[in-house]
Amino acid sequence: MKKVTYFDVEWANNKNKSICQMGIMCENFEDGEPIYPEKNVYVNPEDRFEDGCVRVHHITAEKVAHEPTFPEVWREVEPCFTNSIIIGHNVAGADLDALTKNLQRYNIDIPTLYYVDTLRIAREFVPSFAIQNYEMSTLCKLFGVEIDNEHDAFDDACACKDLFLALHKAYHFSLDQYVHRYDASENFRFVEYVSNPQLRKSIGEFYGTIQGIGMDCEVSSKELEYIKNWEAEHKQFAEHDDVAEIFALIKRITRDSIITPDELQNLHGAMTKYYQNISSSEVTISTQILSGILKGIRSDGVITLQECNALSKWLYEHDYLRGHYPFDKIMELLDDILEDNHVTDEESQYLLSEIDKILNPVASLKTQICSVKGMTICLSGTFSHGSKSKVEEYIKERGGIIVGSVSKKLNILIVGDMGCDAYAHDNYGTKFRRAKELIEQGCSILIIKEEDFYTQIK
Repeated sequence: MKKVTYFDVEWANNKNKSICQMGIMCENFEDGEPIYPEKNVYVNPEDRFEDGCVRVHHITAEKVAHEPTFPEVWREVEPCFTNSIIIGHNVAGADLDALTKNLQRYNIDIPTLYYVDTLRIAREFVPSFAIQNYEMSTLCKLFGVEIDNEHDAFDDACACKDLFLALHKAYHFSLDQYVHRYDASENFRFVEYVSNPQLRKSIGEFYGTIQGIGMDCEVSSKELEYIKNWEAEHKQFAEHDDVAEIFALIKRITRDSIITPDELQNLHGAMTKYYQNISSSEVTISTQILSGILKGIRSDGVITLQECNALSKWLYEHDYLRGHYPFDKIMELLDDILEDNHVTDEESQYLLSEIDKILNPVASLKTQICSVKGMTICLSGTFSHGSKSKVEEYIKERGGIIVGSVSKKLNILIVGDMGCDAYAHDNYGTKFRRAKELIEQGCSILIIKEEDFYTQIK
């Protein structure tokens, strides 16, 4: 008998991969008879939920608040993983990575795990010219496998089973040939996050703001006021263990209404210490910091040569952000202004106005359109005129062509009113950022607010 377990998970966030749902089918590979009952288990991850993850699987903290925690679930499902071959799609990089991270988190011994990856098998046998990509949904469509509810852990596990059997039937490979032992040694230690994602983003920007304020080696009264206002707006988090030191230091250094360069440096040091426990991607963190730097250097209403040189130096040190909005735009502006190593009053005011447009993109979404007939159109955000499907129907009736992603061929990106509210606070959507990047590269993409779109079309 060969014991195989088809396995898929969904997780609450991308770093810790704290599991919120598990789909498991354990059976005898030779005759397909179940060894244990199928498992479709929801889990209380006892961790934060990222918005991006929720958008994928639609599992919320409220939905699993009263479900068992991982240790309780593991006692029930552990037999499915011992002396078994785990089968999944990208199972090592995704599902087993999540499983071992959760075992580590709760100090549970990690069993010896063996796996077969349908992704590896597909890449070996299915020619690239025959398929758009090797995602499980694409492969399932190619082999006629139905997925009842994509990104539901149990339905994905079922689909993975059918996909594996279809691959096995088509290419007659030996199961043993594709069995690998899983090595969990490269997993990062579980890191507990600050629980509020908006706070993390605000801290990231404020970290940049402190750097921006310090670029001219002095703190003006306007900049001091900015720091005080930030502390007041976020005071509800002042007792949080991870940021308590930062808030206490802000209160201390602003008490006499004077912040010296040394005090600003101490604040920067405290925030650097905080960042040692933040595990977002380097690009995400640096983009947030850049937004903060821009806020910092424009907070006193003047941009000096010293600040321009310091910002330029920061940009060149973070060149990996090239291609990510607004890096290229700022770099181009600074290169032009610093060509003569002098910043005139006119150049300072122009740079301020351009930074204002970057920090508040909603104000610039005023593109005029008369017709959508024959135009390729993409929607971003949440719409006040109804669901996205309703808005899409409205556009199609007028000859528009709806596409799901932003590319160089796109004509118009329409931003939902609720999306505009978020962008006003720098919470740019992926489609919005991509469109801005392509515009900076010379593409003719029109970005328009939902309200303006309906007003102009009517």
